[in-house]
Amino acid sequence: MINTFKILTFLSIFWLSGIAKAEPSPGKHPIGAVYSATNYDSENSLVGYLQYSDGTLEKIGEFKTGGKGTGLIELFDIPYDESGLNTFADGIDPLASAYGVWKSQDQKNVLVVNPGNATVSSMRVQPDMSLSLTNVVAAGGPKPLAIASHGDLVYVSSLGEKKASPNNGFLAGFKIDDAGTLKPIPDSTRSLSARPASVEFTQDGKYLMSVTITTGVIDIYAVNKDGTLSQQPISSIDSPTSEGRFFALPIGTDIIPAQNGGHYLFVTETRFVTSKGEFNDASELEKKRYPFLSKYSGQTGSVSSYLIDEEGQLHLISADVLAGHAVTGGQQATCWVVVSPEGDRMWVTSPLTSSVSAYQVYRDGNIRLSEEIDYQAPDLEKYFLDMDLSADGRFFNVISGNTGEIFVFEIQDQTDRVKLVGAYDGVAKIHSYGLVSVAAPLAK
Repeated sequence: MINTFKILTFLSIFWLSGIAKAEPSPGKHPIGAVYSATNYDSENSLVGYLQYSDGTLEKIGEFKTGGKGTGLIELFDIPYDESGLNTFADGIDPLASAYGVWKSQDQKNVLVVNPGNATVSSMRVQPDMSLSLTNVVAAGGPKPLAIASHGDLVYVSSLGEKKASPNNGFLAGFKIDDAGTLKPIPDSTRSLSARPASVEFTQDGKYLMSVTITTGVIDIYAVNKDGTLSQQPISSIDSPTSEGRFFALPIGTDIIPAQNGGHYLFVTETRFVTSKGEFNDASELEKKRYPFLSKYSGQTGSVSSYLIDEEGQLHLISADVLAGHAVTGGQQATCWVVVSPEGDRMWVTSPLTSSVSAYQVYRDGNIRLSEEIDYQAPDLEKYFLDMDLSADGRFFNVISGNTGEIFVFEIQDQTDRVKLVGAYDGVAKIHSYGLVSVAAPLAK
């Protein structure tokens, strides 16, 4: 898949050379920094970039996490396939999760999972936005995937050792002190009956949400006063799958306050396997057009929205809203999501079609596709993964898992379309994961 099905034209080569290294504009100033994990199996690290007020990035450096990554091995326990034809064994998306790199709520610490040796690192943000290692702790599960934080609480979700579907997993809690040191919370580990993909607190810290990719189930746990969770979910719901639709594989999430109390939850849904759990052969047209669909193909990806009410109960609002105009032929493997600071717009990445789609978010939590392709890489060979808003909310940043670049997009209020600012290399070219933005000290 990588470096195999090149279809670059003279125009796309010209485009890449023209925008890939956009220079900061005069009068720009730092608004914060962006960090992503390299996932090197010898020793994991975070690569940091200053982000300026014009959206441009400038590399700060690389900072060791004290833990290990998995390199080219993905956490599906499938051996690395050098042919690049196996989407789940090509090393491009090692975690298949959201929030593998995150931050403490006060933005003084960057937190990162180390899936190669089952640990989590806390990295202190320095005045120049470089990072120093504070401590490394056992993650509470064998293969950590995702991090959530609220106040002094941090929760980590991990994949378990069970290899047969639907796998298993764990949630484990930590306290983070003023110095950024992580300490396990006694009796906080909860077992999951499937492979997790994302974990996130509601803004009031009362509830913790967890999605499991291999069952499509979304769970809500109550957060106790001592930082532990309810022994079992207080609310659960299945991802929507209508007749004729492929199975929903939820991965990315974002939570915002709802207009009349509670919170809205947005969940991306990859539709890459049939309802029987089988792969679907790509058409000849797809094989010819899309480098990442050289063997298998899915249906159009989707997003669903939910209400988490004030009692922590889940209610479906918009079900299976397509990233396209039909169940086939749209954007594929819709996986990561960010919502605008105003809560009225939302963007998702679809790596198998190298695209970003835009949605309208209404005050009642309903969503509507506004732009199937708000941006698409001209060569169709950028595997867009994790994304996060910039520190000032005027841009969002996306990592390309197969090229080691971070793409920066400007949110344009006048046109409701995004504009590419530039693409910046520096992370591991194949197996990087996670992306988080942190505000500069004066902006906090």
